[in-house]
Amino acid sequence: MPFSSLIGNERIKKLLQRAVAEGRIGQSLVMAGPRGVGKHQFAIALAQALNCERPVNGDACGECLQCRKIAAREHADVRTILRESQDPNVKKDYKSQFIKIDQMREMSEQAQFRPYEGLRRVYIIDEAEWLREEAANAILKTLEEPPATTLIILITSKPYALLETIRSRCLMLSFAPLTADELEAYLKANYKRPAEETRMLARLARGSIGRALEIDLGEYREKRARMIEIIESLALRRDTLKLMEAAEYLGKKLEKSEFENHLDALLALLADLFHLKLGESADRITNADAAARLEKIREAMTLEQIIDLVGRIEEILQGLARNVNRQLAMESALVTA
Repeated sequence: MPFSSLIGNERIKKLLQRAVAEGRIGQSLVMAGPRGVGKHQFAIALAQALNCERPVNGDACGECLQCRKIAAREHADVRTILRESQDPNVKKDYKSQFIKIDQMREMSEQAQFRPYEGLRRVYIIDEAEWLREEAANAILKTLEEPPATTLIILITSKPYALLETIRSRCLMLSFAPLTADELEAYLKANYKRPAEETRMLARLARGSIGRALEIDLGEYREKRARMIEIIESLALRRDTLKLMEAAEYLGKKLEKSEFENHLDALLALLADLFHLKLGESADRITNADAAARLEKIREAMTLEQIIDLVGRIEEILQGLARNVNRQLAMESALVTA
């Protein structure tokens, strides 16, 4: 998994390669950015580049014994630390949701030793926002005075959930979501799907490889069909009874996670309507296979109505943390729109 095989975040890729080539990578990094944009893959690529037997311009060859063992997660000097609830190797009835102080103490002790089989020890702390305060404090000295042969990488989607004392001791690398074109190229190269499905996944994933791989298009299309019917009832027929029934179904009969997924599908449709109103080609929108129905809706809705409805739906999603009454919120958003 050398840098050359990764997609997106070219600025960070070039920065890391140059730092490795010049021998100034440092001892502690924070890789921050949205979930699923490839932060862990970048950390593995960096571990390979630092331990590779035949590096070229700061990048790993990907083929030597060191590179292959790191890619297979079998290298003695490269370790990923997970919270117990995410670690399949931890066999306990109760698994902590946090990264614990014992894990950090063990890492700090091991970090003091010279590499066992490579050139550099690399510790990757995944989902570092789950560090308990005492666990974070346990690694402060190691971050401040790390051995020259050890690199500690903290990966997080919530960098400001880390203690300031942690952030101040690390170089922060901020990762951006991948573009739809980058994601589409990756999916096309690695997964065999019809071109239209690949394009849809790349646009639904909002810049995240992880999200693209999690999406079930069959389930998505079922949710989308319901959402298109709602928009048609709103824009084409102004059917208040149908809208009230839809609000009851969404708000009362669905679990919270399914409710959110349906609203995500609705927002994707509204985004397409917005782009169609601005003159975007129908084959470039996310739901290109539903373009004929969306074109009819586009003719019936103004740009202001679309923007207003997007705002109402986003307000409902934000209100879920406050346990907003989902049915009443949907009735308000749809019937008074």
